[in-house]
Amino acid sequence: MNLHRVVVLVLTVTWSFALASCVGSTNHDHDHDTGSYVVDPAEVTVDDRFEVEVRAGMVVGGAPRFEVSTGRVVSVLLTVDRVDQVHLHVYDAVVDVGPGVESEVVVRADVPGVFEAELHGSGLRVFELEVS
Repeated sequence: MNLHRVVVLVLTVTWSFALASCVGSTNHDHDHDTGSYVVDPAEVTVDDRFEVEVRAGMVVGGAPRFEVSTGRVVSVLLTVDRVDQVHLHVYDAVVDVGPGVESEVVVRADVPGVFEAELHGSGLRVFELEVS
């Protein structure tokens, strides 16, 4: 494994009002735990790979929407120039990001819909995942 690449995988499957309250909120004073949708890329075949870069508080090229089929394993490589966390809503995957670090969100896309990933600190929409 490349020492300059850090893969942090965290996911929670929470079907409670606590999860719903996180959507659209910039107040994230709660923790997210590992759940069943996050997968270890060393143990599965990644079906779809995407990349996103955030520089100076903006997504380079604009926040993309990644479209995948239900059941696919999806990897999003994140390069962000500030220390923060990226949170993929509903899948509740959270990864630490920062300068000089490539972080990766890897999930099994089993929940259909359109889901936003944001920087917790600023609320910046980083990407959307569309699962159908």
